[in-house]
Amino acid sequence: MKICLPLTVIIPRKTKADKVFALNLNTFRNAHHMVMNQAKIRYREIVRLAWEAAFPGHDTYPLRPPYRFTYTVYPGTGRKFDLANVLPAVQKFTDDALIDLGVITDDSWKVIKAIDYRFGGIDKEKPRVELEIGMYQC
Repeated sequence: MKICLPLTVIIPRKTKADKVFALNLNTFRNAHHMVMNQAKIRYREIVRLAWEAAFPGHDTYPLRPPYRFTYTVYPGTGRKFDLANVLPAVQKFTDDALIDLGVITDDSWKVIKAIDYRFGGIDKEKPRVELEIGMYQC
């Protein structure tokens, strides 16, 4: 099963235009701690809604750990980017959200044994990251 995740998070502002928080290591490294916290809160809600849509009636993942997480990115443009700049930030935000929501108990190597990053192609209509969670097998 897969869940769809965003490449950006919109942080609403009262007096200014809404802030677009891009999920990548550059933004992750440079963001103010308050902005980072706001982005994590918004992202957690997005993950909660995606989880409920993908697994209705399941608070936890139906399979038992250890897991293999596969992140596949579908950017909206053909602009060159580094998978290792985008997907680790998405992974960190997602892992934290799944723990906060009680879907997984931990994001250590004992629970998530393998993580794969993939490029899925350009999708101008719906840029996204798809997370597929499967059982880890040697």
